Amino acid sequence: MKKRNFIFIFVTLISVVGLYLLLDLEKDYSQLSFEELHDLAQKEDAEAQGILAYYYQEGINVNINYDESLNWYLESVKNGNTTAMVNLGYLYGNGIGVEQDLTKAFELNLKAANSGDSSAMFNVGKKYEMGIGIAKDTSKANYWLEKSESSKEI
Repeated sequence: MKKRNFIFIFVTLISVVGLYLLLDLEKDYSQLSFEELHDLAQKEDAEAQGILAYYYQEGINVNINYDESLNWYLESVKNGNTTAMVNLGYLYGNGIGVEQDLTKAFELNLKAANSGDSSAMFNVGKKYEMGIGIAKDTSKANYWLEKSESSKEI
């Protein structure tokens, strides 16, 4: 009987630890210092890289530095961060810290949209609707705008 209880407790403990590791409970990046974000960013944390890029872009806890912002956005995009894709697309679309490139802005938003980012889906729909960085296409505009709306309902 004692052996059975021990096995049950051991299996339960292993399951809880495994579940914790599997879920990797969300980090609260808003509570991290600039230095902590920088350390995580250097360790390929895409979320930290994207936040750090935004900090450099907007001058949050650091002087505005578009070169650093661009570098961190590119790293974050490389690591799959769709928010960074949208933000970098914004920079290219408006020529902020980079030469304006509407096609590149569209492509970044399309990549994020194809990865399930609803704000990118909306952006892609509007770009198709208005012909910004891509030829106007009403059917594709409607597709992406509807997809954006339906993804918000989930």
